[in-house]
Amino acid sequence: EGERERERRRERRMSSSSSKCDRFKFLVSSSVLADSESRRDGVTLEEEKSLRVYGCEIIQRGCQLLKLHQQACATSQVIFQRFYCKRSFVDFKVDFAAMAAVWLASKLEESPRALRWIIQVFYRIERRRKGLALIPLAYSDPIFSNWRTNVTVTERYMLREFGFSIRVEHPHKLVLVLLSPQVLNASRELTQETWNLVNDSLRTTACVQFSPETVACAMILLGSRRLKESLPDKPAWWEMFDVSKQDMEQCIDLVNDLYKRPKAQAIPVWKDLSDDDA
Repeated sequence: EGERERERRRERRMSSSSSKCDRFKFLVSSSVLADSESRRDGVTLEEEKSLRVYGCEIIQRGCQLLKLHQQACATSQVIFQRFYCKRSFVDFKVDFAAMAAVWLASKLEESPRALRWIIQVFYRIERRRKGLALIPLAYSDPIFSNWRTNVTVTERYMLREFGFSIRVEHPHKLVLVLLSPQVLNASRELTQETWNLVNDSLRTTACVQFSPETVACAMILLGSRRLKESLPDKPAWWEMFDVSKQDMEQCIDLVNDLYKRPKAQAIPVWKDLSDDDA
C-alpha cells in the first residue's frame, strides 16, 4: 500500500513538473544571459546589470506616481527583464522600454493608463534625476512626440518578441501562503522582510531564470537568514514545489549581489538613429 502511494506521488510530481515547464517556458539559463544581445553589441556585464536595475527602479517609481497596484508594477518589471533577454540595450533605450513595459502591464493587469500620462510621469522622473525644475511636458513639445513614437514602437517589438502572448505569475501569493500559521507559522517581521526581498528580486534576472516557486522559497530562506529566524527543515518544505536547494542558493546570490551594487545610473549605450533629442 505504501509503495503504491509513493508511486502515485511520484506521478503527480512529474505531471506537476511538466505543467510548470509549459507555464514557465520563457525561463532562460545563465548561459543565454551571458551571451545576450546586449553583450554581443559590446555592453559589458556590469553595464547590463546596472541598466536592468536602473530600468526597474524608474518603473517602480513611475508605477507609484501613476498609482498602479503592486501586481501591475511587478508585471512591468518582469516584462522589462524578459524583453532584454531577447533584445539589446543598444537598440532600445532603457527609458523607452521601461515606459513601454508599464504601458503594456497596465493593460494586462486591467488598470490601463494613457500613454500621455506615462510620458508625463517619466519626464518628471528624468527631470528630478537631473536636478531640474519639475515642469509638465507640453504636448506640442518635440520631446513628447519623440517619446510617444519611441514608446509605441518599443511596445510593438515587445509584443512581437513575446508572440503576442504574455503570461506572468508572481511569487508574492505563494510567500503569504507558505509563511501563514497553517504552514511555516513565520513571524510578521519575516513575512514583511520576505515580501520586500521578493520585490527587490525583480531588479535582478531571478524572474527570468527561476520559477515563481523557486523565487518564493529562496526569498523566504534569505529572509530567515537575515533575521536569524529558524524555520523547520525536516522535511525540507521547499521540496513540495520540486525546488532544489542549489537553485535557491543561486537565486539568493543574485539578490545579495544586488545589495552590494552602487546606485544604478543611466548609461548611454543606446544608439539614437534619429536626429531628434530624446
